[in-house]
Amino acid sequence: MAALSQTEQAGLIHAFSELEEVPDVFIVDTAAGIGQSVCNFCAATQEVVIVLCDEPAAITDAYALIKLLWREYGLKEFHVLANMSNSHEEGRELFNKLERVAARYLEVKLNYFGVVPFDQSMRQASLRQVTATQQFPNSPAALAFRQLAQTVNNWPRREGDSATRLEFFLERVLMSNQRFVG
Repeated sequence: MAALSQTEQAGLIHAFSELEEVPDVFIVDTAAGIGQSVCNFCAATQEVVIVLCDEPAAITDAYALIKLLWREYGLKEFHVLANMSNSHEEGRELFNKLERVAARYLEVKLNYFGVVPFDQSMRQASLRQVTATQQFPNSPAALAFRQLAQTVNNWPRREGDSATRLEFFLERVLMSNQRFVG
C-alpha cells in the first residue's frame, strides 16, 4: 500500500465508501514478523490478534511484535490465538508462557482468544484452495473458526464504529505509511 500513488490511495478509500453493505468485521491478515506494514496495519486496527504456534521462533516473534507495538505505537492490549495446538490445554499453556514473559517485561494486557487445533483438513482444504469451513464444515478447525467468529461477534463495539470505519482504517494505514515513506 505504501507504493500506491495518492490518487490510487484515494481511489481505494473511495471504493470502500461505495460498498453497499458494510461488513461488521474487517479482518486483516498480515505477514509474520515486525515489518513496517505489519506494524502499520496493527496500529490502525481496533483489535490486534496475535496468532501463535508452539515453536521457539514463533514465540519470540510474537513477543517482539507485542513489544514493538507497545513501545512504538502505544498499544496495550492484545488477543492471543494458539494455532495448531494438539489440545485446548496445550493452547492455553502456550498462551500462559507468552503472558508470563509479557507480564514481567511489558505493560500490556494479553487476552486468551482461543485455539485452532492441529487438523489435517486445513492442509487438504488449502491444497484445494478452499476454506476448511467450506470443504470440511465439521472438522475440528472449522468448528474452532466458528467459535472464534462467535467470540468476535460478542466483542463490544467501540465508540465511533460506523459505516465509514473502513475508510478511516485505510486512511490510518496510509497515513502511517506516509510517516515512513515521505
